[in-house]
Amino acid sequence: MDGEKSALANITLGKYDYPVMEQNISAAQTSFRTSVICVGILLNCVVLFVVIFSRQLHYPRHIFWATISIFECLFLVDMALELVTVLRRDHLACRFVILFYPVDYSILLICMSLAALDRYLSIVRYEWYQANVTNRHVILSIAIAVGVTYVIFTSPFWTGYRSIYTCTTTIIHSLWAFTWNLFLGIVCLVLHFRIFIETKTLIRHYVPKYRRKPVTVKFENKSFIRQPSNISSGNLLFLFLFCFVFFT
Repeated sequence: MDGEKSALANITLGKYDYPVMEQNISAAQTSFRTSVICVGILLNCVVLFVVIFSRQLHYPRHIFWATISIFECLFLVDMALELVTVLRRDHLACRFVILFYPVDYSILLICMSLAALDRYLSIVRYEWYQANVTNRHVILSIAIAVGVTYVIFTSPFWTGYRSIYTCTTTIIHSLWAFTWNLFLGIVCLVLHFRIFIETKTLIRHYVPKYRRKPVTVKFENKSFIRQPSNISSGNLLFLFLFCFVFFT
């Protein structure tokens, strides 16, 4: 360990290199990040549990969301390793942070883009979607997209251009990754907007175009109203006296 620390100390940082361990994280930031990590992992595990153990959810759409939950957990674990790296000066954790930074977030955005594309195709190409898109095809497409993304983002390390042992990240690498992530975010927004437009068009197409007049139903709670009698109390008294005099 001491030899590793001395080797790291002798490394000359480039102009755009940034050491991960030199970050300043306050106690409030540590508490906030820890709470976000714990709650996020718990909620994503609930989503995975529901999708895995519910057979009625074994469809392409739900497979995408289960995959998104998996990579969100990976992203949160990477955040936890970053905290361990900064707070405990752990070089082993730092290697994993450098290896997965920022590919974990890019993979998450790619899965979200594929999920949005899946929903868009299920609306605009419904017959083709039902006939061709299966769970096996979805899993294969996710595996290919994740594999290609991971190989491309980690190419500076396995080609020897950079090393995970330096515990540093370069701003140029991060800039390219952030640009790609911005593009994926725009793709997600455009696809969701198109989903909204196509769904609205379908609703207008299948809903009858005529409008019925609104029917207003009014409920009245009418109490029993006693009908007034034609014989008043004075007439009743007169009739009683007349009968009494006449029959006595």
